[in-house]
Amino acid sequence: MKDIAKSQFERICQDDFNQFREISKQFQQIDTTDIDTLSQLCINSWLLATRWSEIQSNASKIAFENDINKTDFGNWAYQKYRQLQELHITVRSWLRSAKEDERSLKGLEIT
Repeated sequence: MKDIAKSQFERICQDDFNQFREISKQFQQIDTTDIDTLSQLCINSWLLATRWSEIQSNASKIAFENDINKTDFGNWAYQKYRQLQELHITVRSWLRSAKEDERSLKGLEIT
């Protein structure tokens, strides 16, 4: 098996990694009061976390097919899964808070 730099793992799961990078950018730029965007990011981060969990579960097969170290690849994929899981939890919390704030503001409106 070849020794492969972790950054080179990105090439093996290029589409998935690009989605990971895009979700990360959205997370960094999120307006924590934008309920629609938060809701979509919450769903997308959960779906992508599920995908990275599948990738990690298939680390043996992927490593064999790409002649790489299974443990290194599996750990790398698991880190992506965990980062997305944490991102999802954070966004879900922001979403809950934004919805509560919106309800509070509607309750204060004068009709």
